[in-house]
Amino acid sequence: MKLRARSIYTAMLALLMMCWGSVAMAEPIQSQDGGADKLQGEVWQGTRDGKPGEGSLFYRLEFNADNNVEVTKQSGGFNKTETQKWSLNGDSVMIESLTGDEITDFDGASMAFVDSEEIRFSLDGDGFNIHKWYKYRAFAHVLFVLIGLMALNELCRHFKWSNYVLWFALPIVLIPLWSSYEISYWFKWVKLYSVVGAAALFTLIRFTKVGDMKWAKFGAGAFLAINISEAVMQDFSMGNMANILNAIGGVLSIITLAGWAMIHADKSKQQDMIWPAMTTFWIIAYDVWNIVFVYLNFPGSATAQMMVLIAATLPSLFIKKGTWLQARAFTLAGSFMYYFSCPFMYESNVVPMPRNDELMLAAGAASFIINGIYAYVFFSKKFRQRQAVASA
Repeated sequence: MKLRARSIYTAMLALLMMCWGSVAMAEPIQSQDGGADKLQGEVWQGTRDGKPGEGSLFYRLEFNADNNVEVTKQSGGFNKTETQKWSLNGDSVMIESLTGDEITDFDGASMAFVDSEEIRFSLDGDGFNIHKWYKYRAFAHVLFVLIGLMALNELCRHFKWSNYVLWFALPIVLIPLWSSYEISYWFKWVKLYSVVGAAALFTLIRFTKVGDMKWAKFGAGAFLAINISEAVMQDFSMGNMANILNAIGGVLSIITLAGWAMIHADKSKQQDMIWPAMTTFWIIAYDVWNIVFVYLNFPGSATAQMMVLIAATLPSLFIKKGTWLQARAFTLAGSFMYYFSCPFMYESNVVPMPRNDELMLAAGAASFIINGIYAYVFFSKKFRQRQAVASA
């Protein structure tokens, strides 16, 4: 078992290094000189925090001939692509909407080249960065997130010291860096520190006597319920049918959580935190709900967040069963810390998912249905158990 775990860990690190190399070298970085002259035929993308009820906004700009640009805007309740006009004014890009267009976000905005890879959008005191997009580098980054987080999970399982560095020291040390970036959306900050707090609690459950205390076991389950509740509130605040269906799916995930009193640190060398009552069906239903939540509310990060979910699910199903909650906390906290430390890496390497109003509604319905089926199975089993006890 020791050799097997070490082999898995070594292989993950090797794949991580290979993937990081592919991220860096997948496509050449052009020089700054003449960057503006090469807009034609290029794709640029950017994300920004939206207003309440919008979630996160994602923009994709495909610059074509004849000064046409395909402008895509996606947010919680909006999904449009329109052909607009673009022009260059020195080192600035101008985009103008046409009569009847619904996307008017770039009208009157200052869009100045920072370098050949980045444009700064500014309008009425608001600003965000738009990045030149490279297809293969973006796909390599998605793979990098998946492999990197799986390696992080194994690091935390096998090396006790890494947990204290990652979940106790760095979230304090890195506050000045994180505050220097323009991450203003409340949900992201709440999510960051709620999952870091969960990872810290799980560390104490694994390695200290805190794990024997009932409040800590309840706290572990409560962190998961709170994590889901934060997203449910976000979904309900959007007010769209797809979001409401998904929010109900999230509520069903919460009420079908069971067996938190059985959470414990096992006697293995890794001292993993185990939740024996966590079923594979619940995990899959949760994964569907969560990816739909990100898909609906944060379209610019949906693909990467799918990798975050897979990074927790695969180890808990194929490396060590019962460790899903521990893996979920480590990979989600690691993902948010990576994003807060290097937001440009996420934002410049977005791989858009197919998205329209029909797909969004179908996704919300799928989340509602699969979580509804699990709730039916869960409560039917509870009912049969109570009948068996009563008739005994």
